Amino acid sequence: MSALAGLGRAPADRAARYRAAGLWDNRLLADGVEVGADRRPDVVAVVDDERGLSYAQLATAVAAGVTALAARGVRAGDGVVLVSGNTRHGVIAYHALLRAGATTVLLDRRCGVADLRAALDALCARPRVIVPAAEAERLAEPLTEAVEVVSLELFDDVSGPPAEPSGSAEPSGSAGSAGSVGSRPLSPWAPTWAEPDRDRAAVVLFTSGTTSRPKGVVHSLNTLTAGADNMARTTSADERTVVFLVSPLTSITGLSQVHLAADRHATLALEDRFSPERTLRQMNAVGATLLGGAPVIAERLLRAAVAAGPDGAGIGLRTLALGGAMLPRPLLELATDTFGIEIARVYGSSEAPTFSGSLPGDDRERRLSDDGALLPGSEVRVGSSHHPREGLLRGPNLFLGYLDAADDEAAFEDGWFRTGDQLELHDGRLTVVGRLREVVNRNGLKISLTEIDAALADLPGAVEAACFGMPDPSTGERLAVAVWPADGIAVTLDAVVAHLVAQGVATRKLPEQVVRWDAPLPRTASGKLVRSRLVMDTPGKDSDLAARLADG
Repeated sequence: MSALAGLGRAPADRAARYRAAGLWDNRLLADGVEVGADRRPDVVAVVDDERGLSYAQLATAVAAGVTALAARGVRAGDGVVLVSGNTRHGVIAYHALLRAGATTVLLDRRCGVADLRAALDALCARPRVIVPAAEAERLAEPLTEAVEVVSLELFDDVSGPPAEPSGSAEPSGSAGSAGSVGSRPLSPWAPTWAEPDRDRAAVVLFTSGTTSRPKGVVHSLNTLTAGADNMARTTSADERTVVFLVSPLTSITGLSQVHLAADRHATLALEDRFSPERTLRQMNAVGATLLGGAPVIAERLLRAAVAAGPDGAGIGLRTLALGGAMLPRPLLELATDTFGIEIARVYGSSEAPTFSGSLPGDDRERRLSDDGALLPGSEVRVGSSHHPREGLLRGPNLFLGYLDAADDEAAFEDGWFRTGDQLELHDGRLTVVGRLREVVNRNGLKISLTEIDAALADLPGAVEAACFGMPDPSTGERLAVAVWPADGIAVTLDAVVAHLVAQGVATRKLPEQVVRWDAPLPRTASGKLVRSRLVMDTPGKDSDLAARLADG
C-alpha cells in the first residue's frame, strides 16, 4: 500500500472550529484564476524568463491542463509527482492538478534521484511523474516502464483564446456545481471540473529535519490557503501586487505566493536562476512590489542595488517579507531609509506557513524587534515535555501531518505541533530565540550558534560567515567559523577572534577554527544554512586552527 493511500482528511472537530471562526471558508478554486480571467482578463497573471500570460491565457492553459490530465486517466484522489522549477509551466501544472483533485507530490527541478525515488514510493500502483524535459534524462533511473512520464512543457496550451468574458463576476464564497460557479453567470472560463474537497490531502512537499531522510509534509487546500491569507495580511497584498518569486515554486514559501497571487488576482513573476545583478534588473523590469523568502536572497539583492551606485536602477520593491535569520541591522536600515522598502517579519515553516507576522500599522522599530503578532487563529504554547522554552503551535494553517505517520509521534504533543524552536511570547507577539539544538557543546559549555552568527554579521572582508560545531577528540566539540571571503581578502582566525572580542563575545565562546570557502555557503533550496554540510566539507578546505589544534 502506498503512503498516500493512508492519508485522511482534516479531523471534523478541527474543520468545524475553523469554519465557525471564518478561518476556513467555502471559497472555490475557481474564485482564483477563473474569476481573475473574468474580472481582469488582460492583466498579467504570471510571467517567467520567457513570456508572460494574462489571466485569460492562464485560465485557458489551466483548463487545457485539466483536460490533458483527464485524458491520461488522472482522477480525484490519485497521486502525481510534479517536478518543476520556477516557470509558467509549473504554475499551470500545479493549478491543473489541484482542479483535477489529485494529491500533488512536489519536487524542485534540482532534486536528486533519491528524492524522486522517495516521492514515487509514496504513490499507488500507477505512478505518474510530470518532469521538465531538461531534467528527464538526469532523473531517468527511477523512471521505469511502470512510471508514466509526462513532459512539464505540455502545460503551456494557450491556443484558441476564449471569447470576450460575459461580464465581471465577484467571488461567490460558496461551493458551486461543475460548469458553473455559485450564482455567477457562465463565462468562457467557467470550470468544467468539480470543485475538490478542501479538507483532504492536496499537496505533499518535503522538508529536512531531525531525521536522516526528508519528511513529507501534507497540506490541504484549507491549510495552504490559511497560510497564504496570513502572508497577504502581513504584507498588505492585493490585486495591485506584483509578487516576485525567487524561492522554489515547490517549497512552502513558493506555494504560499502562488496561492496568494491567484486568490487576489495579482501578478506572479518567476525567477528560476538567481543571480543578484541580473535578478535585480528583472525585478525592476516587471515592477515587482513584494519579495518573500530567505534573508540571504534579500541581502544579496540589496548589496547589488548599492553596488549599482546612485545612477543605478536601485530596487523598486514595496515590501520585503523576511523569515528565519534576521538581516544585519545596517542592511535593514538601508532597505527602509534608502530604498523605502517596508520590512515584514514573518515566522513559519513548511508545517505551519506564516504563523506570525508584522502588522500593517507596525512602525519600523517594532518590525525589526520581533517576529510579529500572532495571526488569526494562531495559538502558541511555550514549554514542551522536551524543553521548557520549546514553542508548540496550533492553527488553521497547520499541516495535516507527515506522509509517514511514524514521524507524527515525535512531532505532536497533546495535539500541538512541536516546532523545535525556542519561542518567547509577549502581548500576543512572538520572538524566536533560536533552535533547540543550535548549540556547540564544548567541555560541557553550550555555545549558542545563533549568538555567534549575529556577532559575525559584519565581519570585515567576508561576503558570508557562519559558525558550526566540529567533532573534537579533546573537548567533544569545538566552535568553527566558515567564511566566504571577498575577492582578494584573506580572513584569518586572528581577524575573526579580534572581531568577536570587539563585539563583546566572551573568551570561552571564541572559535578555534576558521574555514575558508571559495563559493557561497551551502544552503537548502529555501535558503537555510546547512551546517551539516559545513562539517562534512571542512576537511577539504583551507583552514586556520588554534594553537592547541595546530600543535597537535
